[in-house]
Amino acid sequence: MPQTSLTIVCLPQDTPIDQVATTAASRLAATPLINLGSAGHFITTARLRRGNLLQPWRDTAAGGPVRLLDLDAMRATAHRDYWYRWHIWNSVVAGTRPAQPYWTFLDRHLADPAKYPIAKAQQHYLAQPRIATMLTYNALPTRLTDLPTSHLEAFQTSADSYAHYGWLCAVPGSNVISLDGTHLAATSDRYATHIAYLAHANHRITTLHQRDILVALSTR
Repeated sequence: MPQTSLTIVCLPQDTPIDQVATTAASRLAATPLINLGSAGHFITTARLRRGNLLQPWRDTAAGGPVRLLDLDAMRATAHRDYWYRWHIWNSVVAGTRPAQPYWTFLDRHLADPAKYPIAKAQQHYLAQPRIATMLTYNALPTRLTDLPTSHLEAFQTSADSYAHYGWLCAVPGSNVISLDGTHLAATSDRYATHIAYLAHANHRITTLHQRDILVALSTR
C-alpha cells in the first residue's frame, strides 16, 4: 500500500472560506500528489471564529487563517516531545555503536547492483546493533514511544538538535505548496536534505500574513 503523507497548502487571504477546501485541492492537483482528504493537523485557539476554520473539532482544525492557528503551540509541543523521545532513545541504544543510515547502503547498491544486491544492502543495514536494538524496542507492546529508524541521523546528533528537529517538523508535513504554487519537498531521505527542506518550508510559512490560510491534506 502506498505510504501516506501530510501536505500543507498555503492560500491567499482573499480565498472565500467556503472555497478553501476546493481551492487547496485544485492547488494540489498541479502536483504528482493524490488528495486523500483534509487532515486535522493544526492546533487552534479560536473560540468565536470557528466558522472560519476548516473541519474544526475540539482544539484542532484541518485549516484556516494563520491568526486562528496556534503554530507556536504546535512547535513547542513537538520540541518537548522530541526531547523526551531522544532521552528514551539514548537510554535504549546505550552501549551500541553509531549506525549508518539506510541510504549509505542503498548508494552502494546503486553503484554496483550486481556485486551488491538490494537484499544484501537491506541485510547489512538491519544487522547493525543500534538498528536492531531500536527495532526490538519498537516491538515491545509496553514501549513508551516509537523510535523511528528513519530518524537515525537526527537521533545521532544531540538532544538539543533532535528537539529542534521536532520544532522544524511540527507544521510543514512532508510537502508544502507555497502561495506562488511552488511544491516544496525533500528530494531524498538524507538528513541534510530533509533539514534543507524544513528550513525552506518553515521560512515560507512564517512569512505568511496572519490572514493567509493554511490547509492540511492527507496525500500519497
